Amino acid sequence: MNTKFFLGLTFYPENSFSKTIESFRQRFDTKYQTNPYLHLPIVPPFEVEVTETKKLQQELVEELESFYFENTAHHALKFAGLDVHEYKKNKMLYLKPIIEEELALCQESVFSICQSYISDREKKMKDDKKTFLTIGRFQDPLELHGAIDLAKKEFQEFTTLSYQSICLFSKNNGIWYREADLVSFEKPDVSFLQANGIIPS
Repeated sequence: MNTKFFLGLTFYPENSFSKTIESFRQRFDTKYQTNPYLHLPIVPPFEVEVTETKKLQQELVEELESFYFENTAHHALKFAGLDVHEYKKNKMLYLKPIIEEELALCQESVFSICQSYISDREKKMKDDKKTFLTIGRFQDPLELHGAIDLAKKEFQEFTTLSYQSICLFSKNNGIWYREADLVSFEKPDVSFLQANGIIPS
């Protein structure tokens, strides 16, 4: 029996930027109910034998703990505007993150670990490192254009989101749950937030 997982970078929710994202997703992201956590996917969904889950989790924790060894303070992700990604009949409106080298290396490292655990060799993950934060899903072009106009107003100030954890998500009855925080990051203090334009509200 297989379980479906993905890895995501989660963020502290207590700032105005994350609240704006959540409010927008509630209105325009049809998958908001099945994945309510604010996150940036860093490894796409993959399937693993249930019996391998603990081993996978342990290996990821060890990798991430050595990667971020004593370096879990003041990590934040910057964004640079809006864009649209077309997938089958869906058009996804997303925020473009600026992926710095450290996160890109981390992403590659955990991607290859997850890849090695995939039970069905035919179902290898696409080696697609395109990473973005979806805020809306549309099939109707008019609805998409209306949402883009609204997003331009609501997201006039693109700021940063502070890392909370790199999390293993698992799927159960069609809903994604936080299976385990593999590495957690320190909550930023107010002076750091203000210096980076993340004013708590």
